[in-house]
Amino acid sequence: MTEATMLIKRMPSDLKQWLADEAARNDRSMNKETIRLLEEARALRLSAAKPARDAKRIERILKDFRAMPILDKRPMDDVLYDESGLPK
Repeated sequence: MTEATMLIKRMPSDLKQWLADEAARNDRSMNKETIRLLEEARALRLSAAKPARDAKRIERILKDFRAMPILDKRPMDDVLYDESGLPK
């Protein structure tokens, strides 16, 4: 792994102060704290849901659901509600 240098320009002063406080609280330099936060953000994004992948997964689930046999031929309203219209 090669290392690179990055300069952050025009960082809001309150964000810089927060970063300095976090670094001090964790006994790290601001640079090391920034790297840790970026690595944490990267891990969260990599593990986050991917809309395209989720859409395909939902399509697969719906296809499987539609392929299931219908065991109760009654209309859905008759299954969910009693004769007075209340949920069963």
